[in-house]
Amino acid sequence: MSKNDQGGRSLAPRTGGPVDEHDDKALRDPIAAAMEIAGGDDPSVDELAAFRRQPIDLKTAARTAKSLQSEEFRLGLFEELEHDVQEHVCAGLQIMSLSLVALTAIWPADDLDQAAAKLALAEQTGALHHRRDKTYVSTISATLARRIRWKRAAFTVPELMLPPPPAGPQGDQRGLSTWPLERWNLTEGLELRGGLPAYAHQQIAAWIGFAKAAPDLDQLLTRAREMFETCDRLIALASRGPENARELMVAAEGSRIAGYLAAARVMIWPVHTRAALATKREIVALMNLRGELGDPVNMQGAVRHVTADAAWVKSLPPDARDDLVFDFNELV
Repeated sequence: MSKNDQGGRSLAPRTGGPVDEHDDKALRDPIAAAMEIAGGDDPSVDELAAFRRQPIDLKTAARTAKSLQSEEFRLGLFEELEHDVQEHVCAGLQIMSLSLVALTAIWPADDLDQAAAKLALAEQTGALHHRRDKTYVSTISATLARRIRWKRAAFTVPELMLPPPPAGPQGDQRGLSTWPLERWNLTEGLELRGGLPAYAHQQIAAWIGFAKAAPDLDQLLTRAREMFETCDRLIALASRGPENARELMVAAEGSRIAGYLAAARVMIWPVHTRAALATKREIVALMNLRGELGDPVNMQGAVRHVTADAAWVKSLPPDARDDLVFDFNELV
């Protein structure tokens, strides 16, 4: 008897979705929310396929990631909170923002809206910057060069699916002050980056609670391994040509995505113990192995990118930032 026969998780589309704008709702990890459809220890083909096919609003994810990042910057300048309280609230904002960045980067671009979300977030994270002036001697360090390549890889979008950028104004056209510069403006309507906090200072307890509610990293490592094993096994089974080969491939892709999302969660959360660092190093080794197997470059780049940025989560002491070294830097 299957889990569905036993009254397990529903495969029906969610009404709210795993990505929400910041408001009065309870704070929840967006990656964990996205995983709910296939969140068990032994997901079925139907559950993995439903997980892959669920509609993920990457535009909302990208906008919320940027909003949280801006709010963290504003709160860092806010002098009315005690230092330790401020650091934990900032950490909560950073963790949530990085989780949304990981979700946006890892999830495949199934349509033009999702592609636009990836490109807009790439611009906001600096992935498209650092265009070197050829009249200068290059002074970029190898470490920074790798991080830039990781960012660019994380937000890679297949070129053939991109619409043309906005055309420039013609001779008799007006409205030039608001003429679009890009395919989609991620920051339109968001609060400016500087100034007073917009909302986090009114949700102190919620953000501190979120920052301290770290998931079980060892369990996530186990899940990542199992999802990758499941992905490889489903691909092998589909290659034999069964009637449901197409469904097996959809489930395999869902399993691969689930593996990368679990890996990203391990690397994002600022847990600094010997056991946690050992678990994070296991994820590094697992990512290096998946790189050998030819997994999508955006997924490989996404985990590397959020790992590098997670080293600056405010609740992590400067002397506790571990140097997690990935292989195959040139690959991404």
